Amino acid sequence: MNSQHTGNGTTASTGKNSGINSYTAGVPGDTEEPLMVHLLELRNRLAIVLIWLCLGIILAFPFSAKGMLIVWKEFINTDIYMTAYSPLEWTFARLKLCFVSALATSIPLLFYQLYRFTGKGLYPHEKRFFLKVIPASFLLFVFGASIGYFIVLPIMFKYILFYSGDMATAQLSVQDTLSAVTTILSGFGIVFQLPLLVVFAVKMGLVEYQTLKKQRVLVYSVIMAVSLFLSPDPTFIAQITVAFLLGVLFEFSLLLIRLF
Repeated sequence: MNSQHTGNGTTASTGKNSGINSYTAGVPGDTEEPLMVHLLELRNRLAIVLIWLCLGIILAFPFSAKGMLIVWKEFINTDIYMTAYSPLEWTFARLKLCFVSALATSIPLLFYQLYRFTGKGLYPHEKRFFLKVIPASFLLFVFGASIGYFIVLPIMFKYILFYSGDMATAQLSVQDTLSAVTTILSGFGIVFQLPLLVVFAVKMGLVEYQTLKKQRVLVYSVIMAVSLFLSPDPTFIAQITVAFLLGVLFEFSLLLIRLF
């Protein structure tokens, strides 16, 4: 390190190390890096999540046929046979069912990779919050998918779609039927991530708590739009259920923010 004397007799430092303190962002170990380095790291971590998702689909595929039979017997009259209208329809239906199971483990992994990505810039209490989010994300996904499986799907299939069974013979496409099932299961699992996302946004300073409280009307408008887009149920039972749950989860998120 080079040094030079100032006019008042003190010594000033120059050289590479002279600017180290300027890179410190307030958190020990946090240093400033070029934007491209951050983007490459984020890309690599998202790639890990995508690879894990694909691996989960592959591992679940051998068990997907049995899973489809369980779903069919659970929600649909066993007298109605599965109908495939294209050579690959059976395979695509199985892949969609595998996607739901792989998604259940991929979402917590996504939170973990985000934690690793932002870890250097987090304070200890923020790191502890992130580590609590990971298992909570998995539990919330399972709980949301369970709501769809045990409440919404039985209403859709048993009490609505087959209500006119005496008047017409139902012939259900395997892919379309399983697509509705997987959309609702994955949709409800993702919907139940809302409390974590809201709390995360407030904790990271992305949005203010008071702003969320004042913009309730806008939030509920977005909830209604998301509900209509998320569920494929023509009876609107799933959409109404999703909207109600999103509203409850949003208010629960505000309560969590006040408590923590």
